Amino acid sequence: MHGAWGSLLCIFFKNERKMIMTTQSKTRKAYRQGELLFVPVSSDELKALEYDPAERKYPSWRKLVNNVIREGEATGHKHEVIEQTPGVATLLEPARQFLPGLPNMDMIGTEDRLLTVNQPVEVVHPEHKPINLAVGIYLIIIQREYDEVKSRRIMD
Repeated sequence: MHGAWGSLLCIFFKNERKMIMTTQSKTRKAYRQGELLFVPVSSDELKALEYDPAERKYPSWRKLVNNVIREGEATGHKHEVIEQTPGVATLLEPARQFLPGLPNMDMIGTEDRLLTVNQPVEVVHPEHKPINLAVGIYLIIIQREYDEVKSRRIMD
């Protein structure tokens, strides 16, 4: 898990793996696909991420030219956002090495992503079941492993 979230519940619903994360004050539903965790972000939390969708200003983020979230190092398979209507999703990457994370979470690394969804989309990968994301903004976190010395990314 990425950061200290308190408790975590995993449930299975219609072949999708959904996670419910709880902190002291709120509960949020998150989605996992392999090593990726999709965490819905509230409008209040966007300020902490230096993102303003109303003004379309995001000085700490760069827009990616395609909808590939991550490509597997071992297989070359991609986690990709599939849109029914082109342009309804925007995928962003951090513009610098580390960004502040959400409360009770680690810093955002260069491989983490921010996804803005204006109409429902599907995220696909050949080795995982597709997940459907509703309209909203999602912080996409790459799962990491920690040991006594350092952290390392989970390879796909």
